[in-house]
Amino acid sequence: MQGSTVVISPPDGDMQAYLDSLAKLLEIDIAALAPGHGHVIADPRAEISRLIAHRLRREQKVLDAFGRKNPATLDELLPVVYDDVAQKLHPVARRSLHAHLIKLARDARVRENGGFWECFDLQGVSRL
Repeated sequence: MQGSTVVISPPDGDMQAYLDSLAKLLEIDIAALAPGHGHVIADPRAEISRLIAHRLRREQKVLDAFGRKNPATLDELLPVVYDDVAQKLHPVARRSLHAHLIKLARDARVRENGGFWECFDLQGVSRL
């Protein structure tokens, strides 16, 4: 995606499956990547590592957002977690935020109840 990232959109998109797939690609000796969008990527290891790091930083931002409001709705978390993304892209970013929350729920770090997400594992969460 030439420096951008793809949208992980539940229910079809699964953040853990995406991260696992990227990790598996790092195990393969790949000379180049030919993505569906953009130019051929000549340094695939660096790009894959960048994508994994980006998603893990975003996941930490999700957890840190609970330092401000806990529990919170997706729409309350969105402007905090995606404060570095143009607001016009927030509807799309909301889908990836949802994917992060689903992953964190599977990791037993957050849970959803009636449209509110709650972080009950605040270890490593900064109080913004």
